[in-house]
Amino acid sequence: MRWAYVVVLGIIVLSSLASTVNASPKGVISCDNSDLASLPDNWSMADQTCVRVDLGIQEPGTILFFDVSTNQEIDVLMFSANSVSVYQNEQSYRSASVWQSESVFESFSGSGEWHWTVPSDREETRWYLVLDNREHPQDEGEGAQGGQSAEVSFDGGTIISQQYTLSDSIHRVGVGGYAIAHGPFSVDDGTFVEIHARTMEGYPDIYVMTESAYSIYAPSVNWSAASRIVSADMLLVTNERYLPWEATDTNGEDIYVIVDNRQGPGGGGAGTAPAGVTVTITLTPVLDPTISSEPSLDSVDVGATVTLSALDTPNKSNQIPESGFSWDIDGDGLADATGPTTSHSWDSPGNYTIRLSVMSVDSRSASSTRVIQVQDISDPIVTIGAGGQILKGFGENIVLSGTFTDNWGVDSLDWLLDDVVIESNYSVTEPSSTLSFDISTDYAAGDHVISLRVNDRAGRSSQDDVTITIIDVTPPAIGTFQEELEVNVGVPTEFHLMAEDLESDKLEYTWTFEQGTANEVQFSGPQVIYIFESVGPQYVACQVENEAGLVSVAEMLVIVESEEDDQAGLSLFSIVLIAVMVLLLLSLGGFVAFNLAVKRRISNISEDEEQDDPSSASSLKEVQVAMWGGPDESPFQPPSRQTIGTESPIDMDIADQISVQYPPERAGLAPTEDDVLVGLTEEPEDSESETIVDRKVRRKCSSCSRPFELELPEGIDSAYTNCPYCGSEEFVSLG
Repeated sequence: MRWAYVVVLGIIVLSSLASTVNASPKGVISCDNSDLASLPDNWSMADQTCVRVDLGIQEPGTILFFDVSTNQEIDVLMFSANSVSVYQNEQSYRSASVWQSESVFESFSGSGEWHWTVPSDREETRWYLVLDNREHPQDEGEGAQGGQSAEVSFDGGTIISQQYTLSDSIHRVGVGGYAIAHGPFSVDDGTFVEIHARTMEGYPDIYVMTESAYSIYAPSVNWSAASRIVSADMLLVTNERYLPWEATDTNGEDIYVIVDNRQGPGGGGAGTAPAGVTVTITLTPVLDPTISSEPSLDSVDVGATVTLSALDTPNKSNQIPESGFSWDIDGDGLADATGPTTSHSWDSPGNYTIRLSVMSVDSRSASSTRVIQVQDISDPIVTIGAGGQILKGFGENIVLSGTFTDNWGVDSLDWLLDDVVIESNYSVTEPSSTLSFDISTDYAAGDHVISLRVNDRAGRSSQDDVTITIIDVTPPAIGTFQEELEVNVGVPTEFHLMAEDLESDKLEYTWTFEQGTANEVQFSGPQVIYIFESVGPQYVACQVENEAGLVSVAEMLVIVESEEDDQAGLSLFSIVLIAVMVLLLLSLGGFVAFNLAVKRRISNISEDEEQDDPSSASSLKEVQVAMWGGPDESPFQPPSRQTIGTESPIDMDIADQISVQYPPERAGLAPTEDDVLVGLTEEPEDSESETIVDRKVRRKCSSCSRPFELELPEGIDSAYTNCPYCGSEEFVSLG
């Protein structure tokens, strides 16, 4: 039994020793060296040999291509400079932290190509690619184990990507998985998406789908195949495949390019083995120069500044730089402006062709044209410079000024009053016009509209209006009327007044009687009849108002008398008339007496000259008898004297009539001829002094216009007095 234990223990020890021997490294691996500069190259790789290709120091994002061909299975391995020593020291290298797994292909035979993008998770690094035909103690039996020689051809280098290359790298996908080759990204409709696939292992499918379709595809293996864009399918990619797909039906969504290793639709890969495929995605962006504008080019106004825009041109891939837009506006074939936008205006109507040309960053070009019809579609701008309300009276002058502009030109203008043309100008040279006219009585009072209408060269017109108010500034003119009259109480009296106002068609007359009393009454019309019921002076006022509310007033002083006063007035008149007749008779008598006195004086003179002639005395006596006496005495002559020296009543009467004053010594004696002449030469007293004079004076106050009445005392014919109403000093007289 003890031997049995010893044997078992020995076997265990030997087994442990054997395991220790197998796990121990064989030493540092030495490979044939090569580099990118010596490629392409061919090697006959003997069993248990390797070739290490120095890829050089590469920056992140650099794309390298590799093309390998071998007649026997070999391992294609990639390491960074920091991890290649793990491989060469026969340590465990089959780990993602050691090798660059996307560029590792174990047990590869045949031909294949792949592209590799230097990862961006580190700074620039030196990289190595190893072609391995060896068995390694740490490969755990995976990959090619050598055992025979292999003929290998290899090429590699740096790829200079074309313009608009979105992605160019190998994608490794496990069983039942997928990888995003590129996305999401946006393209314009009409852009060609070129997909170039190169399979190193497996049988993947490549799909293009929108973002909304991807949201359904990604989380579920039971995704709907209908959600992809079928026209872009690349199914069962076993080797190299190329598909140019024109982007359509994306509805403006971003898109994805997917490497699929799931069990796919009919004709697709089964997804039962790992897949490795290089997908190169390159765009050929559409060039479709599109002209737009603000405002719309469908209708362009003369003189209007139009912003021509190329912003509607498809440019999601930035295929056209700002400097790639050029504009030919005048049709001469030369660029008038550059950039995606420019502004221009046309100063006259017509059809104009503009051309937009674009040049892409990959030196492709395209252009488009558009015909623009320029028309005068805007009205003139008119402004009358009048602020606020305009009030004008009849006979006044009004001056209005207006300014105007038009995008093409003004042809004519009209000034209108209430839509009636009052002034026109058919040869407009200035951007303004002035209207001046007098407001006559041909226009009615009230509001009127003055308009300035401007017509442009295209026949379009516009106008500005201003309202003026014509007002009547003068009251009615009252015609001649009787300011003072006498009427009898109780007798109908007619009052009549005429007024004139050229600015008003209608005048309103308002008569006021017994103003200021409880019996005040008013009547309307130019003619009224009124019966006064009380005696005394009264004022009657007539107010004449025109349509503008302006008023003129006429006042009349009415002396209302009773019928008895009227009769007394007639008696007084008779008395005055009789007095006048008496005075006339007395004057006539005085005149006759004067003639007689003259004759007597002449007779006395004749007696003095002819005192020697006795016959003359008798003749004189006869003359005196003929003058003062006779059987037939005239009623206008004094009776003849009977005796000289005897007092006669006739002599005394005549003396009284001619106002002769006898001296005392001759008192009681008959007047002599000299006395008569002396009396006749004296001024007779004014007979009018015996006439009864009315000393009442009626006047209207110059300040308050109210009439008053007063009676001047005897001997005073004029004086200054104060108005009883307002106290104003007024001059009054009988004249």
